[in-house]
Amino acid sequence: MPPRRQPTARQARLGIELRKLREAAGLEATEAASLLDVNSVQMSQIESGIAGVSEERLRRLAAHYSCSDEELISSLVKMATDRTHGWWEEHRGHLPTPFLDLAELEHHATFLREVQFLYIPGPLQTENYARAVFS
Repeated sequence: MPPRRQPTARQARLGIELRKLREAAGLEATEAASLLDVNSVQMSQIESGIAGVSEERLRRLAAHYSCSDEELISSLVKMATDRTHGWWEEHRGHLPTPFLDLAELEHHATFLREVQFLYIPGPLQTENYARAVFS
């Protein structure tokens, strides 16, 4: 896969997770590179999210890293193989990258967590709550 100029937040996260797995296994990047039959620069690009990785290669790395967490591996495979082009893609080059990354992350989110210490979050505010606050 050709290198990207700037990885998306998900691509960068995939690379970070692959690097964490390799480091947890106590392996050097050169060992992982030889397993995939790539050079150390290409391995660095994979772990930086600049270059993609196929499902077959990702599973080979996970097995070599002794990662048996199938849920994690499946999540990484989904991140590596998802080619979704959402509405935000047409704005690439016109909007700052952090906004586009946020839109992509929000699109793929499976839950939302909000913590407020001073007041009840907006979605949970009721008419009775508003009356109590203003009385």
